[in-house]
Amino acid sequence: MAVECTGRNVEVTPSLMNLARRRTQRLERHLGGPTDVRVVLSHERHRFGAEIIAIHRRRRWNAHEYTVDPRAAVALAFEKIDAQAKKDAKKRRNRKHRTSPRVLPPAAAAPEVPARRTTVSAATLAAPERRIVRGSKLSVKPMSPEEALLRIEGSRQEFLVFRDSRTEKMSVLYRRRDGNFGLIEC
Repeated sequence: MAVECTGRNVEVTPSLMNLARRRTQRLERHLGGPTDVRVVLSHERHRFGAEIIAIHRRRRWNAHEYTVDPRAAVALAFEKIDAQAKKDAKKRRNRKHRTSPRVLPPAAAAPEVPARRTTVSAATLAAPERRIVRGSKLSVKPMSPEEALLRIEGSRQEFLVFRDSRTEKMSVLYRRRDGNFGLIEC
């Protein structure tokens, strides 16, 4: 734990230093490791400002707060830092435990293990929540299926949406797993 306090037009009292140390220790408990904290106190007109910069494992959080009391400014700025750190930790935790969007078909799933007498909650049996990810807009150009085949062969695309120039219907040409191409006419 490294706490550095600086005062601009204000004297940094021992009580403010102790407050900063106590709040840094609380922040370290949330983050699970040492944290470097820089506290800059300022006095402008009739208000005190507290700027806090916290660095932990190459992550950085900033907070500014202005009040009439310097202790309140430090406490409120540390509240903001705590909220930012908790939000960041939750985001990293969710990202770490995210499953891949592909789901294996039942035939390719792992072999069944004989059932044991255990209690399983409904939350563990629930399937991961599905969501729609919007891609870029497609420009649907009129072309023949042969032209579409030439275009998809020369690229790494998995599918190509086009308007059939003869029938004026929407069509989808896609690359099959066996190396051939499939055509869907709408």
